[in-house]
Amino acid sequence: MSSDAPRPEVDLLDANDADFAAGFDKLYTQTWAEGAIPAKYKELTGVALSVVIRCEACLAYHIKRALAAKATKAEFVEAIRIGILSAGSATIPTARHGYRVLRELGVL
Repeated sequence: MSSDAPRPEVDLLDANDADFAAGFDKLYTQTWAEGAIPAKYKELTGVALSVVIRCEACLAYHIKRALAAKATKAEFVEAIRIGILSAGSATIPTARHGYRVLRELGVL
């Protein structure tokens, strides 16, 4: 008898290279945590870098984290501008996605 219940999602990186994934997660946490550079500014950097690499999921993640760290509308606008000016017009669709996320979160 087969079950129609959905199977839990398996993280294939964790399942196949657990040591690497654990090391990466530790480094990621250490790098993005509060430190000499306050977390808010690290997350705003993440916003700019996400625009540069055109990663909409990354952009939404860093917007939410920067908002939790009390980033302002003006700071988001400048971070998105830095991303656009650093990587050019190909990033404009990603920047627009960022503005949609900010609107959904009530920042705009």
